[in-house]
Amino acid sequence: MSHADSAALSAVLPLLRQLRDIKGLREVRPGVFHSRGAPFVHFHVDAGTLHAELKKPGASGFDRYPVATPTEQRKLIDDAKRRAARADDD
Repeated sequence: MSHADSAALSAVLPLLRQLRDIKGLREVRPGVFHSRGAPFVHFHVDAGTLHAELKKPGASGFDRYPVATPTEQRKLIDDAKRRAARADDD
């Protein structure tokens, strides 16, 4: 499964701006963020639906987040902030 392209990401520009504001994250390509040099959050389109994948805390792999609604986007941002802060504490 490939990462979401710029057309798909255009639907979540405010979400991307919020991710860009999280301390410790760096956007290496549009919609692909790293923390401490490692993949942290990125976006995919699966069956026509955009979703984000956020690095699991303390483990390998990613948790999948739907991002179609403001509530879903807020959940991603809140979890990303918590996980990024935890990575800074390590």
